[in-house]
Amino acid sequence: MEHNNETKKTIWQIVKFAIVGVLNTLVDFAVFQALNLLLGWVYLAQVIGYTCGIVNSYLWNSNWTFREQRTRSFREIALFVVVNLASLGVSLGVIWLCRDVLGMTNEWAAGWMPAVLSGFIKGDTVDKLIATFFAIVVNYLGNRLFVFKKKPVVVSQEASSEIR
Repeated sequence: MEHNNETKKTIWQIVKFAIVGVLNTLVDFAVFQALNLLLGWVYLAQVIGYTCGIVNSYLWNSNWTFREQRTRSFREIALFVVVNLASLGVSLGVIWLCRDVLGMTNEWAAGWMPAVLSGFIKGDTVDKLIATFFAIVVNYLGNRLFVFKKKPVVVSQEASSEIR
């Protein structure tokens, strides 16, 4: 029975993480798209957009998704930043790979995208979509395994003597 409750809690936690992830992604994409379209600086747009998503992520995940596990300690915040920097690094690496190695550029996207979308959706946007998938995987695993891992169960002296 305990196993079923843990499984349900884990599934619900994944669902909450996914909901928060959608919100983070919307924030990230809105900032990224605005900066990239206005300035054309894809990597800087990625860093700033992702940073806005990180702030949103910490607020939602620490207060809702991982509420039972959070500690709000310096260690937790530092690990959260490290996990998100790793995730940002993965996303920048995938954008670079798609853009500079595989040639998925704005010109590439304009070659197959309907004209009505080509003014708004660029190759950089497609690259970011692909990068987001990989960043989400790194982010969830890092948060689950390192930042908001389960608190150890402490058995009191009384309880341990009753168990024996």
